[in-house]
Amino acid sequence: MHYSKATLQRSGSPAPLHRNKLPQAGERRPTDETPSMSPHLATRARIAFTTLLLLGTYMAVARPEGPRGEQALELQVVTMRPRQKIDNFGASAAWSLDPIGSTWTRENRERIADLLFDQRKGIGLSVFRFNIGAGSTWTDELWDPWRGAECFRRGPDAPYDWSRQAGQQWFLKAAWKRGVRQLLACVYSPPVWLTRNGHAHADKGARESNLRPGAEPEFARFLADVLDHFRKQGTPFGWISPVNEPQWAWEGGQEGCSYNHEELKRLLRALHDELTRRRIPCRIDALEAGDIRFLLDDDLYRRWSGATDPSAAYRHGMELRGGKYREAIRELLGDPETAAILGSHISAHSYWTEGDDRHLRLLRETLRENLERVKPRPTYWQTEYCVMEHGRDLGMPTALRVAAVIHHDLVHAEASAWHWWLAVSPNDYKDGLIYTDFRRTGEQNILPSKTLWALGNFSRFLRPGSRRVEMLYPHAEDPLLASAYIAPKNDRLVVICINRSESGRRVRLLTDRQVTRWEAWLTSATSDLQRAELGDAATECTLP
Repeated sequence: MHYSKATLQRSGSPAPLHRNKLPQAGERRPTDETPSMSPHLATRARIAFTTLLLLGTYMAVARPEGPRGEQALELQVVTMRPRQKIDNFGASAAWSLDPIGSTWTRENRERIADLLFDQRKGIGLSVFRFNIGAGSTWTDELWDPWRGAECFRRGPDAPYDWSRQAGQQWFLKAAWKRGVRQLLACVYSPPVWLTRNGHAHADKGARESNLRPGAEPEFARFLADVLDHFRKQGTPFGWISPVNEPQWAWEGGQEGCSYNHEELKRLLRALHDELTRRRIPCRIDALEAGDIRFLLDDDLYRRWSGATDPSAAYRHGMELRGGKYREAIRELLGDPETAAILGSHISAHSYWTEGDDRHLRLLRETLRENLERVKPRPTYWQTEYCVMEHGRDLGMPTALRVAAVIHHDLVHAEASAWHWWLAVSPNDYKDGLIYTDFRRTGEQNILPSKTLWALGNFSRFLRPGSRRVEMLYPHAEDPLLASAYIAPKNDRLVVICINRSESGRRVRLLTDRQVTRWEAWLTSATSDLQRAELGDAATECTLP
C-alpha cells in the first residue's frame, strides 16, 4: 500500500480552517454496520507498501520522536468504508502554454512538461485541459495578449487550419508522451463567427447568451470536427466541456459566454446529438459553474447561509438580469434528458469558498448532501480554482491554503477530480503552478511554486482509479488535516496529512489492514516533494 502523509506547515498564525473529525451527535455518519467491500477493496487484506507525504515549512523532516510529553494524535484509516473514486488531477493549458509552446527552446518546454506531467520529475497531472479557442486574438481588444486565443477556423465557409494553437498542441503531445491518457477539451466562447456580436465576449448589459440564436447545431458540428481531428491524430479527447462559468456576464477582457439553463440545455442536446450521430466517443462535462453555490437547491442554500426569508436564493451574476442560472443540480440532473446526456455528472469551481469553516467545510458538506438527493448519486468534479488575490507567492503560505481547499473538496464535497487554473502564469497574481516573467523571445525563466508541489502530493500519488477511504480522528479545531486513499491496484495506502501548525506534530497511524513497509515524501520551505527519513518508526512519527 501507498501510505502518503502530506504534511503542510506554515509560518505565522494558522488559517481558520477545520478538518475531518469523528461524527458528532446529529451529523451524517457512516453506517454502524460494516459495508460490503467493493471488488476494488476486496482483493487482498495486506498492504504491501505505504508512502508518507509531508508538506510543511518546518525546517526538519519527520522523525520518530515527538515533542517531549506530547500525546500522539491517532489517525484511524478504515479501508472497509470506501468513498468516491478519484478520476484525475489537472490544470488549464490556457492561455500561456500557447506562446510558450510556440516560441520557447525545446529544453525549456520539456522542463515545463516534466514538471507538470512526469510522475518522477514533476507532479504527474493525469488530465490535460486543452482550450479550443474562439478567435479572440483576431477580433477583440485584449488588455493582455496572453488572455486571447486563435481558432481552428476563420469563418463558417473557411477551411480548417490545424496549425493554429501550435503551442498548446505541442504540450498536448508532450503530456501524452508522459503517459497522460485523459484529455479534456474546454471551451470558453463559441467561435467569433457564431456569436451575436462577432466577438468572444458579450456586449455590455446583454441579457442573453452571446451564442447566435439557432446556432447550436453549427457550434456542435465545429466542436465535433475538432474532436474528430485530434482522435485521428492519435490524441483522442475523452471529455468536452462546451461552457465555462456560464453564470457570469463576460463583457470583455477574455473569452467567455453566458448561458441560462434553457440555453444550456439546447446546446447540450445539439452537442450530444452530433457526437452520437458521428459516433465520437467523448463525454460531456458541464457546467463548470463559477461558484459552488450556483449548484445548490434553494432550500439548502437558505439553510447554509442562515437566510430566514423563504424566498431567499443565490441570485448573482446573470441571474440579476433575468433567466435562471442557479439550482443547477435540480435543473440539469433533475431533468431526465439532460441527466442522461451528462451521464449523472456535474462540475463547478471552488472560487470564493475558503477563509472560514462555513465556506470551507459546511458549504461542501451541503453540496454533498444536495448531490445525494439525486439517484444515482452524480459524480462531482472541481474543475477550476486559484487564490483570487494579487501578489505572486512562490512559497508555502499559498501552498497551504490551496492544500486545505483540495482536502475539503475531496473529503467533504467528495470531488472525484480536482483541477487548478493556470498551469503556467506570467502574472503577479496567485493563479499559477509555475510562473514566468517571459514576455519577449529570449526571456524564458521557469519559477516552480510550492503550490505546484503541494498539488503534487495529491496528483502524483492518487492515480486515476484510486479510491478515498474513511479517515477518523477527533478534535474539529485541530490544525492537522488528513485523508486516506487506496491505490488502483489495491496494493498501496496513501495518507495525506497537512500540518498547518507552528511545530512538528506527533501522530499514530491505525489501519484495519496490515502494512508491510512505508516511505515518506515531504514538501516544505526546503523540500519539493522529496523523500524524507522516518527513522525506525512503523506507525508513529512526528510530522514536520
